Amino acid sequence: MDDFEIENILINMSDDDVYSSDEFSEFDDTDADEDYFPEGIEHLQNNSESEASITDATATISRQQIQSDQVSSPDVSINIQQTNQNVAIWGTINTTINYSNFTYNSTRETVGINPDIYETMYGGSPWEFLSLFLDTEVFNLIVTETNRYAGQLLSTPLRRHSRLNAWKETNAAEIKRFLGIIMWMGLEHLPTIQNYWAKKGIYSSKISKYMKVKRFELLLRTFHVSNNHECPPGDRLFKVQGLVDLLVSKYKRAYIPEESLCIDESVIPFIGRLSFRQYLKNKRHRYGVKIFKLCVHDGFTVDFRIYAGKEAVQGLEVSTKIVMELTHEYLNFGRTIYTDNWYTSVNLAHKLLEQNTHLVGTLRANRKQNPKDVVQKKLKKGEVIAQQSDRGIVVLKWKDKRDVLMLSTKHSDTMIETINKRGQTTKKPEIVIDYNKGKALVDICDQRSSYHSPLRKSMKWYRKVAIEIILSTSVLNAMCLYNKVNKTKIGITEFKEMLVKDMCGDYEETGKEEVEHKLSKSGKRTRCVKCYDEMVKQGGRKHAQRITKQSNYWCAACQKVYCIECFFDDHRVRAK
Repeated sequence: MDDFEIENILINMSDDDVYSSDEFSEFDDTDADEDYFPEGIEHLQNNSESEASITDATATISRQQIQSDQVSSPDVSINIQQTNQNVAIWGTINTTINYSNFTYNSTRETVGINPDIYETMYGGSPWEFLSLFLDTEVFNLIVTETNRYAGQLLSTPLRRHSRLNAWKETNAAEIKRFLGIIMWMGLEHLPTIQNYWAKKGIYSSKISKYMKVKRFELLLRTFHVSNNHECPPGDRLFKVQGLVDLLVSKYKRAYIPEESLCIDESVIPFIGRLSFRQYLKNKRHRYGVKIFKLCVHDGFTVDFRIYAGKEAVQGLEVSTKIVMELTHEYLNFGRTIYTDNWYTSVNLAHKLLEQNTHLVGTLRANRKQNPKDVVQKKLKKGEVIAQQSDRGIVVLKWKDKRDVLMLSTKHSDTMIETINKRGQTTKKPEIVIDYNKGKALVDICDQRSSYHSPLRKSMKWYRKVAIEIILSTSVLNAMCLYNKVNKTKIGITEFKEMLVKDMCGDYEETGKEEVEHKLSKSGKRTRCVKCYDEMVKQGGRKHAQRITKQSNYWCAACQKVYCIECFFDDHRVRAK
């Protein structure tokens, strides 16, 4: 199944599929909002039948009743100028009034992929598209800070046999190969890093031909993207923020968002100690660093920010603050923002309408200013109830397998006939259909990111975040541009395979002649490897270090020191 089939499945997902899958449910985004204080929940749950019947007499209970009310009561619309903009006043839906009199891209500005990319990158390779983001500026940052951090480690007292004693400064070509090997490891997943360099056993990999294991482990230990000595007190994200800002600026230059934008959160798995580590019960990886993504068509990530806590602002929900900060460059353009129920609220809808921007999303029943007549109404399957505020905000409740509560500033309560996978004709609210399409922007991005992840277990959170941004988000964005510009349908696996070939380059040991196994004298005496192993088995390492005899003979092919007896014993077949 390729990425385009996945996108069609997400967009055309049937009702049965929605509620049978926890991972791809459009309406099951139930992350805890620690800054929200629910009100009236007990009242909603314990409401008596008599109170419900009184409410039913004044509320709209189905779409058919809404239509009849519009015909019989043409004067139910509320004067917008006489109401408080911060408080929603709810009534029946009136489609004759256009509360949001703004249109999308009224100035006809260029949107989508940067035209310069179309003109200069047609026929380009995957690496050329990734180089739009991982350019010289990014590699210089990694090289400079990695060498700087290695120097800082070397300035501290080291053990006698520490690998850092063999450190040599790296360069852009080596970092490019290093990142290519990490991506390769995601495609060919083995239990440990050492398995990729194993010469015996069931594991077989060619990575050893591109870089030695000791050098790879040194680069992995010293990999850095910031100067620790310049970190201001209390800045939790300093170690990665410079890289994040640099890459986000390149994403924004490459793609100007079109009409639909989607905001959602993702998790970079991390289970170590971290003050801003999050727990999200509905995610595949429940513990990790939470990031907020702003995605557009085909899963292209335009912007993202890392959640580091301390986001609360007096009088403003954290979710509303996140949406306004991520989208501030794209407001006043007539765009539509799709959000899940962690973000969606009447208050957020008001703020976006003031910026000529629509909001569509699922809604929690205990949000402030929700119309109680809609929230409390008990519906049978297939029924729908909706009300409209004085600002044109529609809150709709639809009963499918369970209640679905939606908010929109651009829809009414229109129902549309759809055909599910069984060939049956059903009716869905237009809000739900459009929301499924809009929410798929992030779902596609998360789905592709889960394939062949380059992340491995690590005690350093900033390294996992940096690798996720460089080798996951940037690679997915490059693939989106590659497919659109070259008009292809290449999948993420094939795209990464092509990248690995370009990034790793040629073998380090190409053309090396085979060395003959024979004894030769070395410059210094040291312990025979075979005798040492035998003594270790008998009495341990200290025993072996004390009594193992030394030799000044070694095998050039094996690169090991032997005494004469052990050499011939270990080379019965090859030595003659």
